[in-house]
Amino acid sequence: MRRFRSLPLYIAAYAVLTLLYVVFLVSVAVKYGVNINFFVLAVLVVPVLLRLVALLKREVVISEEGIEIRDLFKSGFVKWSDIESVGFSSRRRTFLFIVTRNKDGYLIDDSVENFKNLLEEVGKRVDKGKLPKNWKDIASSYKPSYGGIVLVTLAILVIGYVVLKSLSG
Repeated sequence: MRRFRSLPLYIAAYAVLTLLYVVFLVSVAVKYGVNINFFVLAVLVVPVLLRLVALLKREVVISEEGIEIRDLFKSGFVKWSDIESVGFSSRRRTFLFIVTRNKDGYLIDDSVENFKNLLEEVGKRVDKGKLPKNWKDIASSYKPSYGGIVLVTLAILVIGYVVLKSLSG
């Protein structure tokens, strides 16, 4: 049995971003009071907080029987024999799609640790006819996508700058 969890780098980045948002909101509340503008700003924290919770909850477990995906919005267990197709997409982020016989779909992105090993494990267990024709090339040439973490880092820098400015002036 192999377990794959979220990369600690992603968890740390989203935790720092969430913390900075909270500090920013507290500074806004202290400086300007709690009004409608405060609540508009507070809504901006919700997607970041949801992403952090999703990263903390995410786990992919591969066993001889199948693959279990635990996620914030969709979790489930799929037997290897119930997989209808496996897809792969690599743009700014890389995704693995698993579609079952009853047309349920599961999505795993490469913010999961050891994603290359995950691809290899799936490739070993899923019927070759259900994998993309170039699966071996995909698994062997996979490179981590850092676009998401770069964007979060930029957001941390921007929010950090705003927090520093709001606390100093």
